[in-house]
Amino acid sequence: MSTLESISTFLKQDIIVDSLEVVDSVEEIDSNAQLVGDGLDLDSIEVLDLVVSVEKKYNFKFKDFPETVIQDKMKNINSLSQFIYEQTQGQ
Repeated sequence: MSTLESISTFLKQDIIVDSLEVVDSVEEIDSNAQLVGDGLDLDSIEVLDLVVSVEKKYNFKFKDFPETVIQDKMKNINSLSQFIYEQTQGQ
């Protein structure tokens, strides 16, 4: 079972730093910064890569949730980590 901290670390290190190469280190990432727009400024392809990586690792599909929920949960690393944590409880 994943912890909130391990999910956040996965998002920051494995996706944002290693895969997308948006920043050079985890220390540069503000967990409350917006993923799209001001903050990390991910483009649509980077967001798609992030979604695919999360779906593969945590075995759930974003398409199973209303668009408004996904938009709300994908605001920043903290909200996305919390969403993933909630979806993976009991696995």
